[in-house]
Amino acid sequence: MTTAQQREAFRRALRQARTEMGLSQRAVARAVGRTASAVWQWEEGLGAPNPPTVAELERLLEVEPDALARLLGYVPVSEASDGATSVVDAVNADPRLDEGGRELLTSVYRWLVRNRSAMR
Repeated sequence: MTTAQQREAFRRALRQARTEMGLSQRAVARAVGRTASAVWQWEEGLGAPNPPTVAELERLLEVEPDALARLLGYVPVSEASDGATSVVDAVNADPRLDEGGRELLTSVYRWLVRNRSAMR
């Protein structure tokens, strides 16, 4: 069972990652074998996908492994890759940032990760 706070963090991260990838809710739904209505509910914080679906979303949206799962409490901190907080987790947890600041920093970070091979 997920909490409202977990669903809120997840919904923001999901919507941001989806829009950054230029995908519609319907396209995401087709890619992970769910309905567009389910994706809409996730983005509204009215529900949450199961762990295998979250893993599919992470691959589709090119986010760090377990980044979305951790937001829903699916991956215990002790099982996180090295126990370190990810950049996205830190941005989402920083109370000094507003929604626009979180989106900007997360977008820049994801752009850097996606384009790192071209920078070498």
